[in-house]
Amino acid sequence: MMITSEEFDLAIQLIAEYKLQLDKQLRDELDKNHKINIQGDIKGNTFRVLQKYYQQYYDSKLQWEDLKTMDRHLLETIDYEKIKLLKGYGRMSLFNLKKLMISHSILDKDEL
Repeated sequence: MMITSEEFDLAIQLIAEYKLQLDKQLRDELDKNHKINIQGDIKGNTFRVLQKYYQQYYDSKLQWEDLKTMDRHLLETIDYEKIKLLKGYGRMSLFNLKKLMISHSILDKDEL
């Protein structure tokens, strides 16, 4: 049985799509386990608000040293609407936190 050029092209396309799928799965898995150092970019007020946020919503105590190895997934799941409601956190601070997340490719520019 001979394979036609159309069948060959279809097989190559299928292999290419499978490779892209595997690449995406690998990137997603690496991103999930990726650690980010934001300690040098966070001011005291923002740190205190993040402490409140993680305590209130994750029942987790965030320490200053934790900022050196923040889990990318935890940063991606920050709910900025909830952060806005925390006492002592203004619009400019929220803007700066979002800019920081953009600089680490956690947020898109259009989310600013």
